[in-house]
Amino acid sequence: MNISRSLSTPALPAGSTCAAIGLFNGMHLGHKAVIDKMLELSRECGLTPLVFTFTAANNIPAAKGKMTLLLSPQSMNSMLEQSGVREVICPDFDEFRSLEPGQFVHDILGARLGVARVVCGYDFHFGKNAAGDTQSLRKLCAQSGIAVDVVPAVIADGQPAATRRIRAFIEEGNIPAANRLFGRPFTIDFEVVAGRQIGRTLDWPTINQAFPPGYTLPRFGVYATITNVHGRLYSSVTNVGVKPTVGGGDVLAETYIQGFSGDIYGEHIQVQFLKFLRPERKFDGLQALKEAIGADAQQADKIASPLLKGHSTAVD
Repeated sequence: MNISRSLSTPALPAGSTCAAIGLFNGMHLGHKAVIDKMLELSRECGLTPLVFTFTAANNIPAAKGKMTLLLSPQSMNSMLEQSGVREVICPDFDEFRSLEPGQFVHDILGARLGVARVVCGYDFHFGKNAAGDTQSLRKLCAQSGIAVDVVPAVIADGQPAATRRIRAFIEEGNIPAANRLFGRPFTIDFEVVAGRQIGRTLDWPTINQAFPPGYTLPRFGVYATITNVHGRLYSSVTNVGVKPTVGGGDVLAETYIQGFSGDIYGEHIQVQFLKFLRPERKFDGLQALKEAIGADAQQADKIASPLLKGHSTAVD
């Protein structure tokens, strides 16, 4: 899969691609419906399947709300490649944010991306100040000979699967609701960094992963999780927060992986969130913390173990 992070790359041949366009921040059920439709049309029409998305989501106009990430760019690209996407164009938002809707269609979709068909979600907006919508997209694309397919909302739990709903669920710790809208577990895959190794002194060694700037922060507390280490799935328990008992500053995901021991510093490890267990709190000493970790791990294992039966490898 080819990934271009700038619009200054050579233009694709005219009329050669079928493009899914949008901010696929999370790859939830609604996003997947758009990608799947684009792939279906690409096969039917003999076109190259392409995704046009962008980075620097925090630069989106304030009217669109808080735009923190739900999925790392690496995970998004991996999911797109596995689905069959051949080209991903992912420039910084500032490269095209000032374009009027007509310019975006003519200069980007037509002249730069060689689009013959374009697929988007029902609530897609584009152009300067998000002035364009699906109706204006149809009109402008018709003038350039580009076919438009608009994918309707995917309903989950009685409402459209939407990034803002998922973000709110994660921030309040309602992981099962978020996972239903994702169609898979909410997952982090940050680099494992060195910690203070206090867990080892408590006989509960953990891995530490720092949340990067701009990423959605789950409610601080303890979660039942499943951790993927080199393709093998383990029951685990994860604390998200700032370690109030031992003192800490950065927001970390600190995960105890049951049945695993090894050095994985510097690796990007997937931790899949299943359920919020309890809020983060400060304990009266390390012994009380040790006992709490043990109880949390036992509770988390009861939740994760049924999901691990018959699964020796993870599915991204």
